[in-house]
Amino acid sequence: MIRKGTCDDALIDGFWRTYLIPTFGRLTTVVFALVVYITASASPARAHPHSWIDLRSTVVLDGAGRVTAIEQQWFFDPLYTVFATDGFNAATDSQTAALTALAKTNLENLRAHDYFTEVRVGGLRAALGTVSEFESELREGRLWMRFVVPLREPADPSRGKIVFAIFDPTYYAEILHLREDVIAFRGAPAGSCHGEIVPPNPTTEAILLARAMDRDATPDTSLGKVFAERVKITCR
Repeated sequence: MIRKGTCDDALIDGFWRTYLIPTFGRLTTVVFALVVYITASASPARAHPHSWIDLRSTVVLDGAGRVTAIEQQWFFDPLYTVFATDGFNAATDSQTAALTALAKTNLENLRAHDYFTEVRVGGLRAALGTVSEFESELREGRLWMRFVVPLREPADPSRGKIVFAIFDPTYYAEILHLREDVIAFRGAPAGSCHGEIVPPNPTTEAILLARAMDRDATPDTSLGKVFAERVKITCR
């Protein structure tokens, strides 16, 4: 599923350069024209979000039934994909090597922001480790990235409610699970754990604020949480 929207020149010149740095080459005239066309015809530059990521997540457990990591799959929107892979020459470049290098750079930039991942155990925010397992490729014309965010300390679901959320704090990018997606579990007996995706429920005031947000304004790092899904983990 691809959510509709726009990805204007702010995606290129603003926020996304802070987090996700396209490295294959310069923006071509064709891509620039596409950006201008979409920006002019589809939505105002002031409205947030500006980019869309479809998400799949898997909860990883150890042999003792404790949560040790959140595996994520990000499917970037088509326009960001075009921009990120601009300059890539399939005839001379190794696609696997190039995309792996791009993912490595992206994740290094996201590290300072906990990879846009928040995990709470018993209401307290859990410390996260550094991503070491990741991969990237093109899937059906979209940039795909899989990576595993480890918890520094395993969390036992039986000793405290575990809730996680994956979101851009500024809401420049919207990150939501694929429609009708089911949270997967790895390392747990079949049927022993369940993940409930709780959709966001923003107020009218928050929606209007996002729509009025100027792309050049100082980012509001409290906005993204309002539009974030929550995933509640229960195991028996």
